[in-house]
Amino acid sequence: MQQQKISKLRDQTLQAKTNEQYRAFQHEIEFCEAEIRKAEDRILELMGEAEPLDANVKTAEVALKQEQGQVDLEKKRARQATEMDQAGLAKLQAERTTIVAELKPTLVTAYDRIRKKSAGVAVAEATDGRCGACQITLRQQFMQDLRRSEEVMFCESCGRILYYNPPKAFDAVQ
Repeated sequence: MQQQKISKLRDQTLQAKTNEQYRAFQHEIEFCEAEIRKAEDRILELMGEAEPLDANVKTAEVALKQEQGQVDLEKKRARQATEMDQAGLAKLQAERTTIVAELKPTLVTAYDRIRKKSAGVAVAEATDGRCGACQITLRQQFMQDLRRSEEVMFCESCGRILYYNPPKAFDAVQ
């Protein structure tokens, strides 16, 4: 833009009638040339500032490629773990289906109802005369029946299915 202005001013200089007009055109041309020099200097400064930034960009691109490789590797591991978990889930669901087929339908219905009601935990261990889920003390007669019985028993407080796991003798543990 400044170059175009200079060429117009030079054309007008040839048509100048007085020395004052000629000097004004020359002064204007010098001003435009000074503006051009300032712009060129600024371009050089920006180029000098851009060189380290270009190096930083290249370094960042290399780091990005490395990070991308690590992310891809982690994605692959996560997919493999998910596939293994899904295979295990399918196996457990098949096993559950087999077990459910052997149980009484009323027991399965009760189990599902209790599991939904109590945040997914439908079975609790009876230890030291207490329900393992709600920690309420069980009656002595109830504990005796639970120890001897082969039928399913429910906690009188929380309604979960209880099971008794007899303690092992200390000598048997060693």
